[in-house]
Amino acid sequence: MKRIYNIIGMALMAAAIVACGGQQKQDKKFAPKERTSSLSDAERKAAIERKRAELGGLNLDTLLYSHGVKFSIIQPKVQGEDITQDIADRISMKMLQMACQNGISGLGTNPGFVLGAEIAQTGRAATGTAPQKMTVQYELTFKVMNTATGDVYATTTQNVTGVGSSFVEANQNATNEIKNTPAIQKMLQTASQRIIEWYNQNAQTVKNQIETAAGKGDYGLALAIASSVPQQATTAFQYASSKINELTKGLMHKKAADMLDEMSANIASSGDDFNPAIGAYLSLIPTDAPEHAKAQELYKTYAEKCKARRDALEAKAERDEHAARELEQLKMKYEHETDLAKVECDKMTAKYKTQAAANAAETNKNKGFWGKLGDRIIKGFDVMDEVINDKFGLQDYVKTVEDNSIDY
Repeated sequence: MKRIYNIIGMALMAAAIVACGGQQKQDKKFAPKERTSSLSDAERKAAIERKRAELGGLNLDTLLYSHGVKFSIIQPKVQGEDITQDIADRISMKMLQMACQNGISGLGTNPGFVLGAEIAQTGRAATGTAPQKMTVQYELTFKVMNTATGDVYATTTQNVTGVGSSFVEANQNATNEIKNTPAIQKMLQTASQRIIEWYNQNAQTVKNQIETAAGKGDYGLALAIASSVPQQATTAFQYASSKINELTKGLMHKKAADMLDEMSANIASSGDDFNPAIGAYLSLIPTDAPEHAKAQELYKTYAEKCKARRDALEAKAERDEHAARELEQLKMKYEHETDLAKVECDKMTAKYKTQAAANAAETNKNKGFWGKLGDRIIKGFDVMDEVINDKFGLQDYVKTVEDNSIDY
């Protein structure tokens, strides 16, 4: 999915400072002229609602910051000519949406509990009518499982039908019929209760898992386990919460070289556009890590390029409508710069936790009916930028609808 957050700014170094809790300096020079939208209020609201419908109820706070039940989403197995990678991705997205709509994070950071689906095709035919249509029918069996024991904590089935001018279209339409039904809601509620019960009964096991992983230097796994403990499991949660800062520090030191490489790649691809991930990398690489000095050097050069572009835009804004419009749009995004920097930091940390969780899940002997478990834990990061867009940048989506400058 396309990235939409390229932010230019004079206070580029402030982005890194803000990510660590600093204050952002306000730009007082900019005074854009008022512009009028060609969309009516009703049209703008409809555009925003279409965007929210595309996201299917995904919520950034639930995905990244929930202290409730978490599990990993297991992508369905690609099979035959109908369950293609595209269809598996669509079903995975539906499961992620259903989890989020029920207050559960399915980002993939919990190595112990997973939600997956078995798929049985119950019908496939071409109609005898003109124009001819293709139909497919499926029974999906959703299950929440404990990856270590293979125990099924809750299950339910849902039947869907798809119709289209081709079987490809029919299969796509069938996935659109997967809904957050009362049966799904009850299944997820039951699973949540049983997961909380497991944590309540196994607080010492959780403590041992965290200490064992940290003792081996696997801070990503230790942090994944600790951050997946639901708040409702009081004893386990209190211990896990007390370890978060220590484990995060260990993880950032271990990943410093990787983050420096990723930061360098982001700088190369961003040119003179401000990418909030770059400041986030600088803030996450520990100041006592040998990679930090190089990160500062890279950021300084990059910041100078971005400032030069911003200065050029400001010089042109008074006489150039296009430059003024671009500057106006960038100014609006500054309002969310603090939030974006923090989200980028948390996304990176979640990515490392997910990688560790997938590796841990793969080593478990009891993989249930999903086979290569770790390889199929969805990461959720492909949709994260769209969720951020919904939270912070709906105005950009409206702009693409009307291709005009608009009122904010």
